Amino acid sequence: MSPVGSQRKRFIAGAVCPQCGVEDRTYVLVAASGQSRHCSDCAFSESLADLPEPDSAEPVGAWEPVKLLE
Repeated sequence: MSPVGSQRKRFIAGAVCPQCGVEDRTYVLVAASGQSRHCSDCAFSESLADLPEPDSAEPVGAWEPVKLLE
């Protein structure tokens, strides 16, 4: 268990840095103050709290089960 006030660095597999375009160098820092993503190759840094909220998906209409033919 990590002590209070420490940060955890978690690399994101397959992620591409939006600034330099290098794959597998992006990591997320998880701290008590929130999360932020960084690149270990360039100076890219972004607070995840600053990202816009995703649009809520509209509900899907009625559906019916599909009957499989033999």
